[in-house]
Amino acid sequence: MKLTTNNIIIIFGILAPCVIALFPISVLAMPLLRSENQPNPEATVQALVTQTVISMTLNAPTQTPLPATATVAPVTNTPVPTSTSVPVTSYCDWVAFIKDVTVPDGTTLLPGEVFTKTWRLKNRGTCTWTPNYAIVFHSGAQMSGTTMQMPGYIAPGQTVDVAVTFTAPTTPGHYIGYWSLRNESGALFGTGDRATTPFYVDIYVKEQNISYGTVSGSLCYPSEFNPPMTLYFEDVHTGDTIQSSVSEAQNYYAVLLPAGRYYVYAWAPGYNLEGAYTHSNGLMKSVFVGGGQTVSSVNLCDWSPYGHARGE
Repeated sequence: MKLTTNNIIIIFGILAPCVIALFPISVLAMPLLRSENQPNPEATVQALVTQTVISMTLNAPTQTPLPATATVAPVTNTPVPTSTSVPVTSYCDWVAFIKDVTVPDGTTLLPGEVFTKTWRLKNRGTCTWTPNYAIVFHSGAQMSGTTMQMPGYIAPGQTVDVAVTFTAPTTPGHYIGYWSLRNESGALFGTGDRATTPFYVDIYVKEQNISYGTVSGSLCYPSEFNPPMTLYFEDVHTGDTIQSSVSEAQNYYAVLLPAGRYYVYAWAPGYNLEGAYTHSNGLMKSVFVGGGQTVSSVNLCDWSPYGHARGE
């Protein structure tokens, strides 16, 4: 197609109004395009500073935390308290219990059984006990026990065996009797930190469910008459002893005993002689007492100033 002058005039005529119409829009848009495309100096500096800080933060080496240092507490010297001597309390009359020599605590006895309780005591005080001192009942079950005098002079630090004869109650049960010492002025004293605690006898009485028999015999005392004496019937198996008294000039005895096997002997205290039922070799022989039976001819004819040994 060839452009003729007419064609050119027609095209120009179409484009010219379009250009004229777009000119105002271009004039209004130029400031906006310039402000948007041209950089702002203040914004550029701020952006550079921000980028530098971010770069330094990201690339900065991490710091390793230092270990915690121990805090040393100042040393204080606490004064050690000095020992203060405590005065030791002492009493003129004071008892230390050592042991039960006979009838240990909790011993079981028969109803009405006679027994002797012996305590081993020590003079813990500063005053000497004299024969005017006594063993006296304090409280509890007295069990027919009576006041006994001190057997001699007992100096501070020495020991003594004191004995009281009792009769077990006839009713089964648990019985405790408390005893003290009495000085020459009548004041009671005992054991413990304050010298006031009594010592005691502690027994059980069991049901009487055994039968009885009688043992009898002669007292062949080597004299014109028999002095007062005490008979002893010692259980071969348990060692328990039943006592019976014999009056002066009595040369025969008969005693009711629980069924069992016994050694039988007598003691004449005024003459320090013991008579016993013995074998021919001088050793004591036992005798069996059956329930409802009477064993006779258990004669106590072997008298000696020395105790007889058991033969079986």
